[in-house]
Order: sequence, then C-alpha cells, then structure tokens
Amino acid sequence: MSAYATIEDQPLVDLIKAGNHAAFAELVNRHTDAFFALAFRSLQNAHDAEDVVQNAFIKFWTRPSMWDPRQAKFTTWFYRVILNACHDLQRRSNRQVNMASEDFDLLESTLATSATVEAEQHLKWQRRYLEQAIRSLPTAQRDALNLAVYCEMPQREAAEILGISLKAFESLLVRAKRHLHQFVTAAIAKQARDDSLALASSK
Repeated sequence: MSAYATIEDQPLVDLIKAGNHAAFAELVNRHTDAFFALAFRSLQNAHDAEDVVQNAFIKFWTRPSMWDPRQAKFTTWFYRVILNACHDLQRRSNRQVNMASEDFDLLESTLATSATVEAEQHLKWQRRYLEQAIRSLPTAQRDALNLAVYCEMPQREAAEILGISLKAFESLLVRAKRHLHQFVTAAIAKQARDDSLALASSK
C-alpha cells in the first residue's frame, strides 16, 4: 500500500502543488479506472479513452490549481474535464460512436418492453437501430445516459458533473430514454412494413 493511500484527494492535491510525484501517482492510481470507464463509454474506443485520461492527468500535473475545491470535489470536477475532452475529440475527428456489445445488453434491459422483445427478429432489429438512436441523441442526453446507466452513478452526483440541477438531470434522462424507445419502435415498425411489402411483391 502506498504511503499516501489513506490521504484524501484535497490534501493529495496540496502535495501535488508542491511537486510531490508520489502524491500524484497515488491520485492517478486511485481514480484512473473510473475516469477511463466514462471516457470509454463516451468514445467506445479504448486507445482514445486512455489518451484522454492520460492527457487530462498530465495537464493537471502541470497546473493542479485548475481545480477549485470550493466549487466541487475533485472527482466531480475531473469527470467534467474528461467529458469535455471526449466532446472535443469527437468534434475534431467528426467520428461516430459505435456501442460495445455489453452496452447493447445493458441498454436493452433498461429499455425493453414486451412489445419490442417478444420475437427474436425484433431483438435483432432493436440492436440494429439502438446504435442509430444513440448517435442521434443530443450530447447532454447521451452524457446523462452514460453516467446514470453505464457508469451506474447516483443521479445527484451525475447532475453535479454536468453542472445542472437534479431535476434537470432527471429530465435529460427521461427524454433520452423516451427518444431511444420511440426511435427504435418506429424503426422496427418501418422495417416490419418494408419486409411485409417485399414478401408480398415476391409472391
């Protein structure tokens, strides 16, 4: 165990401001996994997520005074830094985010209704269109979904990370889930109609 393992974040940061490398190493080791998880959920690319987290820590080492403990606890502030870095990377690369298979499983269990999962074919369609639905979400709604569903973060903490009220966060989450459900349901219905027409015309 590190000699700094029992020291809370704020005293560690005070040591980092004095140039203490061991304190910085403890802070990195303590929080990297959680910050990487959010970056990966946002980017769905392990290499990019690692770069985002590493670069954020490097910037913090060079300017630890960026964090103001009077405004938010360290993790809340740093989660916000990670999200902003992910947004910047997505804007620069103009890339689309592809969901990992385990994310599909988790989100499907969150959104599933008997109408959409009764048949195996509907499950296949749901997975196909769910990714499109995620891509079409506004950034704030996608962030809320990542924090609450994938990172399993308490809604109050997630709201603080996004810099909004709990009520506003709850509204974002409800709208995100409603959008996903409506998008996928409509897409499946259209697919079923198209398949029926194609089958009828082939007879």
